[in-house]
Amino acid sequence: MTTEVLNRPVTGPSVWTAADLQSGEPYVRHLTDAELDALDAVLDAEPDRAPARRDAPVPGLEGLVSELVERLEGGHGYAVLRGLPLGTRYTPERASRAHWTIARCLGEIVPQNGSGDLVRVLEDARHPEQASGTYHSKAGAPFHTDPTDVASYLCLAPARSGGARVVASAATVYNALVSEHPEWLELVSKEYATDWEGEGPSGEPGWSPRPIFSVADGALSCSLATKRIMSAMRFEDVPRLSAEEMTFLMYLDSLLRRPGTAVHVEPRAGDLEFVNNYAVIHSRTGFVDDPADPAYRRKLERLWISRGADGRPLVPALRRWRAGIA
Repeated sequence: MTTEVLNRPVTGPSVWTAADLQSGEPYVRHLTDAELDALDAVLDAEPDRAPARRDAPVPGLEGLVSELVERLEGGHGYAVLRGLPLGTRYTPERASRAHWTIARCLGEIVPQNGSGDLVRVLEDARHPEQASGTYHSKAGAPFHTDPTDVASYLCLAPARSGGARVVASAATVYNALVSEHPEWLELVSKEYATDWEGEGPSGEPGWSPRPIFSVADGALSCSLATKRIMSAMRFEDVPRLSAEEMTFLMYLDSLLRRPGTAVHVEPRAGDLEFVNNYAVIHSRTGFVDDPADPAYRRKLERLWISRGADGRPLVPALRRWRAGIA
């Protein structure tokens, strides 16, 4: 099955290179004292995380939420919210509730696996609750996108070294493809079997078909997970990739690794990161923890946020997973 694609370069703020984001860190937004006070008022009034979606704006955070939405939907597709006072004014538990509060202002917090988990903790595999996924390894993660609108992360502790978020513009990758290999545009519109790696919804065959690039109502969206496309061939009912398709996938991966394409962002304790999965392809560098200092043992909290009808238009193969996996 194929979907519509663009045969021309994409333009606008979603097209960027490393140089565009490294100068002045335009993706960073600092919390103001007034916004922290407004956040505190919500946290003091609400003893838990429920519900998963907020129907009314949080007083005092309307401007912040509006700006985050604009950055994610109309801008670079990536934002870092900095200034959460973790370790002083905020305990890890309070920071986690702050993350939840801001995330649910952007959309609905949705399940990340077939078990229905709304929160995933990303740390070293020595922790027994990390059963699967690249996130439980100290090795670098491959470039990929997650299958819902926005992935958000709270950095509870950085590693002693490494563990940088690596982000690249999907539109920039697409434009390189249009310029260098227009004969492969037909390949991006195919729906490739993508391995759930054991975390898919019950009743599914262990994989789902998704196009790498697709267009709905003129909006370009990306869904790329080369490692999972390759591993999906372990299923008997998944067609083998052709030599041309394998070459094409390796070419896309090489574009992401070209000098000047991706930006490396070193996380700080208390940072909140937001990634538009349809506009930004991301990975992570390998890391080394400090066994003697918990403040430098990498620990992140991840949420998936569905923007629903407020998000960009999607083709059916992507829209199906907008509300999460379970």
